Amino acid sequence: MSALPRGITSVKWKNTTKSKEKQNKYRVRVQKKVDGQPVKIDQLFDTLQEAIDCLNDFKSKAGTYLLTTLEKHQEEERKKISDFISSPPLSFYIKKYIEEKVETRPKDTQTQRRNISTIKSFFNTIQNTKIPDTKDSVVSPLLNAGGLLSLMANKALESSDSKRPFGEFKPQEVSYIEINAYIKERLKYVKKISVSRELTFIKKLFDQLKNYDTKFKGIPNPVPEHDKELLVNRDTASKNSYRLSNEDKETLFEALSKYPNWELEAISLLSYYCGFRRSEIVPLKWEQVHLEENYIQLYQTKSGHPRKVYILKEAKEILEKIPRTNGDRLFSYTVLGFSGSFDKLIENLGLRKKGFRFHFFRREAISNLVFNLGQATGTNGADFSILISELLGIDNVRTLEKNHINQLPPTQLTSQQEVMKSIGHNNKQTTKRYSRIKIR
Repeated sequence: MSALPRGITSVKWKNTTKSKEKQNKYRVRVQKKVDGQPVKIDQLFDTLQEAIDCLNDFKSKAGTYLLTTLEKHQEEERKKISDFISSPPLSFYIKKYIEEKVETRPKDTQTQRRNISTIKSFFNTIQNTKIPDTKDSVVSPLLNAGGLLSLMANKALESSDSKRPFGEFKPQEVSYIEINAYIKERLKYVKKISVSRELTFIKKLFDQLKNYDTKFKGIPNPVPEHDKELLVNRDTASKNSYRLSNEDKETLFEALSKYPNWELEAISLLSYYCGFRRSEIVPLKWEQVHLEENYIQLYQTKSGHPRKVYILKEAKEILEKIPRTNGDRLFSYTVLGFSGSFDKLIENLGLRKKGFRFHFFRREAISNLVFNLGQATGTNGADFSILISELLGIDNVRTLEKNHINQLPPTQLTSQQEVMKSIGHNNKQTTKRYSRIKIR
C-alpha cells in the first residue's frame, strides 16, 4: 500500500458492540497560519478518496485566501509608500530640520555640542509624544458633526488609549486642536515652562515648512493659536525660590574645602563670586584670564556673544593660586564630569532636595553685589542693575532685573533712575552702552 498523503492518517479501532467489528477511517488533520491567524481542519472520512478531496479543497481555499490577503497587503503598502512620498509626516520634516538647521551648527566647544544634543532631544520627545488621533476614519466624522456629538467624541478620545505619535501626523493635519492635545499630554509629565520650550521648537519647524514645499506656504502655524490658559503662569509656576541660608552655605563650603579634587571648590567659588555658568567656567583657558586688568574674557556663552566678566578680589585670590598643570586650561574637568561630581555632592548634603542647583551660585553673586553696593553707597543696591550687569558680564539688563534683582526684597531709594534722568535716557539698555566700567 502506497504512503498516505501528508495530512491524512489511517485510523483503526474495534467497535464496543458484541460484534467487535473492526473500523477503518481516514482522518484529515491540517493546521496552517494564514495572515497570522490559525486555520485548521480535523475530520474523519469513510474512504481515502473523500479524505483526499477534502484535503485538496482545504489547500485550494487556503491558498486562494492567502494570495488574496497578500495582494491586499501589497496594495496597502503601495498606498502607504505613495502617500508618504506625496505627503510625508512631521517626522520626515523634523529629520530634515535637524539635518539642515541643527547638525550644521558649530561643534567646536562642549557647550555647542551639548546645545545640539539638547535640541535633538527636544525634537525626539516631540515626535514620540502620543496624542488622541482626531483624524481617525471612525472618529473624524463624529468630530466634524459638531454639537453634542462632537463634544462626546472629544471626551471619548481624551480617555481612550488609541493615540498616535505626534510625528506621524502630516503637517496639514495639525491644527491648534492637536497642539492643545499635545500640551495636555506633556503636562502630565513636565512643568509648564518645559512644554513652552517644546512649543517654541514646534513653531520653528512649522515656520520652516514653507521652505521645504510650496504647498505649505498658505498653511497657518498652529502653535500661536493654542489655548493660552493651558500654560498660564508658566514662569511663576516653575520658579525655584530657594536661597542659600548661612547654615547651608557653611555646610556646602566646608564640604567643598574637604573634597578630594580641589577643582570642584575652585570652580564653585569662582561662580559664587562672579556668577559664571558651569559651561563658561569649566572649559576656561589661561589666555582668557587677564589678572592685571581684572577681567575674564568669555567666548562660550549662552547667548553666543563674547563678554567680559570683571574679577572681584576674592575671585582673583583663587585664580592666583591655581597651578598651571592642565596645559592651556585651568581645570581638567569636562562640563559633564563636573556636573556629575557637583550634583552628587549636593545630593549627599541634602541641598538638592531643598532645591539648590549649581546655577544658583549665579543668583548668589547678583544678590551679594546688590547688598554690597547698597552697603557701600547707602542707597538701594537693586538700583545698580547697569553696574551689576557690567561687572558680571550680563548682556541684557532687563533680563537681569526680571529674573534676579526683582526677586530680592524691595528697598526704598531710586538713585539709578535719578542718574538716568540727569543723563537724559529713558532706557536702561541705552544707558548701559555708556557705562563701560574699568576696574583696576
